[in-house]
Amino acid sequence: MVRVLALLCLFSSCCLAAPLWQPGAGELENLRGSVASREARLFAQGALRPGASSIDAAGLLLDALAAEWPAERVSPLLAALPPLLDRDPASRTYGNIHWYQGDTKLVDRNGIEFVTRKAVLAWLLYRERLTPAQADTLRDFLGWARTGASRHAVAISYTNIWLMKTWNLIALGAALDDAALAAQGRTMLADWLAYTRRTGINEYLSPSYYDVDLESLALIANLAPDAGTRAAARSALDLVWHDIALNWYAPAARLGGPHSRDYNRLFGVGGVNRWVERAGWGTPAAAPLPAGSPYEALAWAPPPALAAAWLAGPFPREVSARWGEAPEKRYTHYLARNFSIGSAEAGYPSGHDNTPLVISLGAGQDVPAINFFMDGRRDHYGQVRTLEAGSGHLKALHLRPFVSSVQRAGEVLFIASAQESSPEYSALESVLTLPADAEYWLDNRRLDLFTASSRWQPDYAGNDRSTFITVQRSEGVEELNLIDRDDKQGVGVSQRFAVQAGQRYRLSASLEGGEVFLYLNYLDAAGRLVGGERNLKVAGGGGSFAWREFSAVVPEGAVACKAWLYSTSTNRTELRVRDLRFERLDAAGPTLLGGFDFREFQPQAIELPAGSTLFVRRGEAVAALRPLAAWDVDGRPVPFTLHNDGLAWRALRLTAVHSPVATRERASTVMWARAAEGLADEAAFAAFRQQIIAMPARASHDGDVIEARSAGATPLHLQANPANNRRLLREGQQTLPGNPAWALDGVPLELGPGSQAR
Repeated sequence: MVRVLALLCLFSSCCLAAPLWQPGAGELENLRGSVASREARLFAQGALRPGASSIDAAGLLLDALAAEWPAERVSPLLAALPPLLDRDPASRTYGNIHWYQGDTKLVDRNGIEFVTRKAVLAWLLYRERLTPAQADTLRDFLGWARTGASRHAVAISYTNIWLMKTWNLIALGAALDDAALAAQGRTMLADWLAYTRRTGINEYLSPSYYDVDLESLALIANLAPDAGTRAAARSALDLVWHDIALNWYAPAARLGGPHSRDYNRLFGVGGVNRWVERAGWGTPAAAPLPAGSPYEALAWAPPPALAAAWLAGPFPREVSARWGEAPEKRYTHYLARNFSIGSAEAGYPSGHDNTPLVISLGAGQDVPAINFFMDGRRDHYGQVRTLEAGSGHLKALHLRPFVSSVQRAGEVLFIASAQESSPEYSALESVLTLPADAEYWLDNRRLDLFTASSRWQPDYAGNDRSTFITVQRSEGVEELNLIDRDDKQGVGVSQRFAVQAGQRYRLSASLEGGEVFLYLNYLDAAGRLVGGERNLKVAGGGGSFAWREFSAVVPEGAVACKAWLYSTSTNRTELRVRDLRFERLDAAGPTLLGGFDFREFQPQAIELPAGSTLFVRRGEAVAALRPLAAWDVDGRPVPFTLHNDGLAWRALRLTAVHSPVATRERASTVMWARAAEGLADEAAFAAFRQQIIAMPARASHDGDVIEARSAGATPLHLQANPANNRRLLREGQQTLPGNPAWALDGVPLELGPGSQAR
């Protein structure tokens, strides 16, 4: 059994209530399989492969030690980290670490934090498993990490990195017997708690980074040497957990409202979903998921019991919260039982990944949200990743517009304006993504839309430059075409299925053309790979179609399978697919669980007349969207058009083209939106449409000043000068005395220990 006894001795002489990772034989075997698979993927001939990350190498080192990996195989894992350090005393990044093997320039200074958070655990947990030479190497590396982390300037508003650095300093202080360093970490935690209780969480409602926040706080709460620091971390955990629960939109199993930073623009899901699932909030009475590694065991803390009460109500509720010092740094989020609508009063300033106006309708995590953004790359669904200059990572980026909004309950008035240039931009557009499985009405006319969408989804999606996924009709049948002309980005389709341990399953395809991989990746309840990747490289028939197949038995502990037809990042190919099947194999023969359901797409484009309203209806929930104005770069009105142009992600889009070519000029959009529920009845829905169609709303552009008004349930009024970054007037919002960090239905709310729903 793996024990973390060394940690107890190093961190405190008193009894410490730290969770011990004590896996059963099956769990330990799964970890060993994962380590072997990652070792083969990251290393070649004992060296870290070009492009592999130092973060992955540090995580592999920790898990290899936990899996009791032979010393001779641990040595190359450990030896991979020191050469990636910046050892130049004259460098601005002295003591930091390169993110990727082969990088010549250190771009992302957060690397030292991500690497240290696991490398320091390798020392604290498994020092006794290292040879003397390995121990010297790791301790020397942690000495460099102390330098790099200490020199790494982090703003307190940079929530996830601030908290990660806080953990690192506390842990390095214990590992290196540096009391001053540990004290600095404790001060950072106290400062963050005081600051956040006053200003709210600055990286607010981030599906991507709440995960990182919770991990760092859990490590401190579980492992800090002194009870006071552990209690402070637990208070911080309670605050974040309550914030998640308060804003959780359960029908779609995702954080509702606008998001500061969101890498999944269509669906708004991320690492925070793993925490909610592990807490059992996604499935009533769900059994706790076992930890598959020491990090998963120690970087985990359950929610406070009172937080879950928010999941049951009250509904509807209007949440308002600050996310910084400036008065415009506030969002409003209105949750009902079957919809969620939220808006930010300003755009998150430091990222291309914020979502300032978001609406979720009805149920389904795999249903795209209604999400507004401005874009310069014609990446209408947020799927095309490009290199971000400030980080050195591939991300799907959009623009950073000036934003101003006013919201009251389920109604929003919203201004966005962008002026941003880059060599990679090819246009300037405003976009709203939309769920394809909805019912659409343009005023009182129901739209007939092509919405046939395969359950096999792009994974990875084509970038339409060097990788492509298309469906076409050939010889009277549909074909799926995959083209991969890129040796850095792969392309493919996948689908996830429930499976049973001990049962055999098969992925088969009718192929013509080049090579491709068939994958059967078996996953546990937490979505972790069990027993390593299982794949087979196959080639299609030359000039004719040929059947290729791959089967494998489900290992113990797996409950799902990701069946994947994939041309990997190092593979180039062109092939046609006429059939694709996932089957269960038993004595009675094969049982089809997922078949070929691709249909040749029929493109559509429907221009919205000025002043018209687009109604999007899913079940009893409806969103009314009325573009009040969109202007091109010369100030002339341009229309919004509803596009049905691929359905690859079960999504449509509503788009205004401000400029069909790259531009350095400014363009702006004004949008009014309202969401409502209880409209399953046709008469009620018709009455709602008439009410909305008759509602006056307008927008004007006078010089640099944009003004917008709506006369809905509560009159809303905005004035702004985007060119000067000035929000001149906002009327109609709920009054919040004292500008509290959080408010519920206009009443200040303290989040943290003791918080509970009314």
